[in-house]
Amino acid sequence: MDHTKQIYTRLLRVIPNLRNIERYAKLAAPGFMDLHVDILNKTGNVWRIALAHNYKSGGDVIPDPDMEVSVDFHNETAQAETYQDTYVYREANDERSKKELNEFLVLWLGNLIEQGHKSVDLPSNP
Repeated sequence: MDHTKQIYTRLLRVIPNLRNIERYAKLAAPGFMDLHVDILNKTGNVWRIALAHNYKSGGDVIPDPDMEVSVDFHNETAQAETYQDTYVYREANDERSKKELNEFLVLWLGNLIEQGHKSVDLPSNP
């Protein structure tokens, strides 16, 4: 099953203001880890973004999970490109890994929707 439309729809439910984010945003839900959104690249209607939950261990910030996602606003699709957690790094470099990473992303976005993550106002960048 092609999840790219489902991912796009869920992504915009989690981050309805995605197209308005210049570089970075943070979303929060009481009792859950914050979601960090980084805009990595904008090429016309195709963006590459990173989504991550972060925790601290021994003074280091550890992403778990952290995914890079390609978003095509014109075609209303999105797909996983990379995944990493504390122990694993994977790229969507073949059909099997694309399917597996996209299935995880659908699940994760569904959890974020249920948890009710909302944008947090951040101070303006100098």
